[in-house]
Amino acid sequence: MILDGMDNIGRYKGLYKGLDVLIDWLAERDIATLPTGRNEILGNKVFANVQDATTRRRKDAHYEIHRRYMDVQVDLDNHECFKVVSGATTEVTPFDERQDFGLVEAAEGADQVDGELGNGRFVLFLPLEPHMPTLVARGADPAPIRKICFKVLADEYWDE
Repeated sequence: MILDGMDNIGRYKGLYKGLDVLIDWLAERDIATLPTGRNEILGNKVFANVQDATTRRRKDAHYEIHRRYMDVQVDLDNHECFKVVSGATTEVTPFDERQDFGLVEAAEGADQVDGELGNGRFVLFLPLEPHMPTLVARGADPAPIRKICFKVLADEYWDE
């Protein structure tokens, strides 16, 4: 996981092929003007999902995992909290290869990290890193949120 300000995203150039594509693309666009839904950047290698969602309470969520894609998430309107866990997990739903999506729950005693988006920040979740986005902000109730989840294909799948 990387958490930083959008104005610093260029610092991460050179880490991953797809992230480089995204960083270059972001330098030329105002992401606040993207329409809801899927927005192509580089075919199935890098794209943006603009979402109107509602934040949720921890009890109503599970950790998600992806194998092929990284998520770079940015809040446009309102803000959210998120969690990341390291260590053992247990499967909640079987992994769907086509959707590159599975749900897991943290094992007892697993290390969990909490973070907050909004205010110009982004978070990058790596493949196989269990993460729980779109959680209610601290001290708040569930609320509408507009966000972008950039999907960035991992380097090991880039040349397929």
